[in-house]
Amino acid sequence: YQLTSETGLFRTMQDSLTGITQDARLQLLLIAFCFGAFFEGAAGFGTPVAVTSAMLIGLGFGPLAASGLSLIANTAPVAYGALGIPIIVLSAVTGLNLLDLSAMVGRQLPFFSLLVPFWLIWAFAGFRGMLGVWPAVLVCGVSFAVPQFLISNFINPWIVDIGASLVSMACLIGFLKFWQ
Repeated sequence: YQLTSETGLFRTMQDSLTGITQDARLQLLLIAFCFGAFFEGAAGFGTPVAVTSAMLIGLGFGPLAASGLSLIANTAPVAYGALGIPIIVLSAVTGLNLLDLSAMVGRQLPFFSLLVPFWLIWAFAGFRGMLGVWPAVLVCGVSFAVPQFLISNFINPWIVDIGASLVSMACLIGFLKFWQ
C-alpha cells in the first residue's frame, strides 16, 4: 500500500475503482470478493487478505473492518487457493484421485460461494444495507459459483479461483454499467 501510495499508483487504482461505483458495498464486493478471489487463486497463503485489506483501507474503510471483511470474503475461494495447492495436498495425503477430489469439492463449495457475498455485505452494512444491493450481490455470487463448479468438475483444480474470479469481476462490472 505504501509503495503504491508513494509512486502515485494507488491514486490511479482508487480513481478506477470509484469510477465503477461510489457505493462502498459494491466496492467491497469488487475488491474483497472478486479481486481477493483472484489473488487467492494466483498466490494464496494470506496474500489476498493483505492486499485487499490495504486497498479497502485506502478507500476509507477502517483497518479492523477491512481486515475482517477481507477474511470473510476469502472463505469462498480458499479451497482452490494458490493454484489448487489445498486440493493437491489433500490428494497427496489421502492417495485419492486429484480430479475426483476437485470435482467433489467443486460440487459442494458453490453453494457457499453463492452465500458468502450476501454474508459479506450483511456484515458490513446490515440486512437493510444488503437488501439495497441484493441484485449486484446475486450477480457476483452466481457468476463466481457457476464457473467454480464448471472448472473444478470439467477442467482442473489449478485455475478454479482465477477463472471464477475473472468471470465474477466481468459480470459485476458489466452489471453495474446498467444497474444503479
